[in-house]
Amino acid sequence: MHRTFATTSLSDMSTSFKPISKVVASSDGMPIYAEAIGDPSKPALIMAHGMALSAATFDDVFFDKRMLNEVYMVRYDLRGHGRSGKPTNPEAYVSSVWADDYTAVMQAFNIGKHVFLGWSYGATVACDICANISPNPLAGIAWMTPLPYVGPIMGAVGTPVILGFLPGLVSATDVALHVSTKIAFVDSLVNDPAALDFKLKTSMIGQAMLHPPEVAQLITTRPQDPAKLFEAGQQGVPLLLLHGTADTQVKGAVVEKEIGPHFKDFEVREIEGGCHALPLEYLDEVVESLLKFVKRVVVRESELSHFTGSDYDL
Repeated sequence: MHRTFATTSLSDMSTSFKPISKVVASSDGMPIYAEAIGDPSKPALIMAHGMALSAATFDDVFFDKRMLNEVYMVRYDLRGHGRSGKPTNPEAYVSSVWADDYTAVMQAFNIGKHVFLGWSYGATVACDICANISPNPLAGIAWMTPLPYVGPIMGAVGTPVILGFLPGLVSATDVALHVSTKIAFVDSLVNDPAALDFKLKTSMIGQAMLHPPEVAQLITTRPQDPAKLFEAGQQGVPLLLLHGTADTQVKGAVVEKEIGPHFKDFEVREIEGGCHALPLEYLDEVVESLLKFVKRVVVRESELSHFTGSDYDL
């Protein structure tokens, strides 16, 4: 069933928790903007947003009372996006630096073993983490309408719509094309763009305008090796895949087919009629799925800790 858009403003959100924001320095000195909210004694969830946008796109999940009751949440602006630094040199986008950004955010909020939530392009960060951070801090991976990693798989999981946007998103010379593409890009996130709350829509367009075309080119061509990600999957790290049948950007069924064989613990939640930005129209389904997954991961980690004698702090 199609859901109405969430239009709640931050001033309407009655919660005893207030976000704590920090700007942390990555290994190359790049400023990375991050926020945390909730009870730090709860299981931790770190969220990475989609291409051209920012952590603000997670507002509906980040301020949801059900989530706050159960999870300590951290979100951050990927490099090249939002309030984080936006370098335009290729070496600033290698996989190890993305992992360093993530480590800086973890350390800033004292996060140990945790669940990672990657939406759309943000899902690629799991590949960086697994390839470069040891021991692996991920107790579980949740992907929402994801691009699994940068590489040839983009042509398989990307729809003609999102692949058709790429020339405009990376164009640094055709201003009219660049602007119109970003507006169309935002429209494609939902089933009914005409019904999208005006403040929300203009916020997302504004976020997209902060994302330089040179950066769009770099992040869609940066080298990633999924070998360690797949190794983590074979070692039993759980993966939750959330996707919608009406997603105009990512072919969820293809992601399932391509990634499923690499994960021993692979859970799929297909949302009938679901769009690309699932929380905007299907928040209840997203929250329900995330909380169920986090609780399952906590149980698994507790059992592993008892079995191995390790100190898990999820």
